[in-house]
Amino acid sequence: MPSLGWHLAISLFVISSFVDKNEWKKAVLLVPFGILSDIDAFIGIHRATLHNIFFILTPVLSFVALRALLRVRGEVRKMQSFCYFCFASVLVALHVLLDAFHTGVFFFYPVVLSSYDLSFRLSVRETGLSTAIGCENVGKVGEVVYATVPSPGVPEIPLIGSGIEFVTFICALLVFALKFLPPVFRH
Repeated sequence: MPSLGWHLAISLFVISSFVDKNEWKKAVLLVPFGILSDIDAFIGIHRATLHNIFFILTPVLSFVALRALLRVRGEVRKMQSFCYFCFASVLVALHVLLDAFHTGVFFFYPVVLSSYDLSFRLSVRETGLSTAIGCENVGKVGEVVYATVPSPGVPEIPLIGSGIEFVTFICALLVFALKFLPPVFRH
């Protein structure tokens, strides 16, 4: 699976690209959504319980429920934070997509119990560009097991798996820090 470093790097770059620099507190609160799905390594079935379309929609559906509750109570306020609920869903979706392109996820769990592994390749040939897109059913719940903790069969689970990933993570962290450094430290 893509390591914690890749998930955090992508989240930091995306948040830095779309969240206003004056919203640094909200930016910091959004970061965990980029790795939230991996909690299913400890509860439920890894790459199924929190790596599916239903979990991706949870932040947006939570907003809709909250807004309905406020209307019923007569506390209709301007809820400008809708974009942050959507943004949280995007970060969860990016996490799931990264994992889907690296050995697969159970996209439609618990309705469909199959894991799907996506693939994509773009290359250059003498005749021009070549692309390949694929989706393979790699098995069902119980048949496919994604390693989440070190064991004799899988002695190591990388947090950051390569030098390229380390440099990418450090760059993402610097971009995030330089954009969202609290105002106290900017002067």
